[in-house]
Amino acid sequence: MRHRARGRPGRSRGGGAALSHCDGADSVVVTTATPGNLAVLLDAFHAALRLGARPRRLADAQRAVENELARRSWPVMVVRDAHLLRTEALQYVYGLWSLFQDRERRMPVVLVGPERIRSVLRRPSLASLESCIFIWHRLTPSP
Repeated sequence: MRHRARGRPGRSRGGGAALSHCDGADSVVVTTATPGNLAVLLDAFHAALRLGARPRRLADAQRAVENELARRSWPVMVVRDAHLLRTEALQYVYGLWSLFQDRERRMPVVLVGPERIRSVLRRPSLASLESCIFIWHRLTPSP
C-alpha cells in the first residue's frame, strides 16, 4: 500500500465521499499494490502512518500498526484498490476493524475498488468481513 500525502489524505481520490461524513476523524489512507499480500499491506500502513521501515517480522509490523491506530482518537481507515488484496490481507483489515469495536468511537473502514470487489468479498473465508458491510456505495462519473 502506498500513501500519497497531499492536503487531507483521502479527500481527493477513492474514499473522499465516505470521509466527508467523518469530520474530526483522523483518516489513514492506504493504497494497495500487487501482489496484495499481508506484507505489502503492512508496508502501506507503515508508510501511511509514518512509522518508518516495516519490521521484518510481520507480527512486529502488525503490532506497530495496531498501537499507532489505538493512539489516535478516532481513526478512519480507507483502503484503496482493496480488490487487489489477497485473503490474508483482507482478513487483517477485518481484524483491525474488530479490534476497535469496543471503543466509544468505532473505527470505520472504507474499502474502495471497482465493482469486482463484491466478488472478492464473497470468498467463503471472508464471510465475517462481508457480513460487517453496512453500506455499499457505487460512484458514477459525473457528466
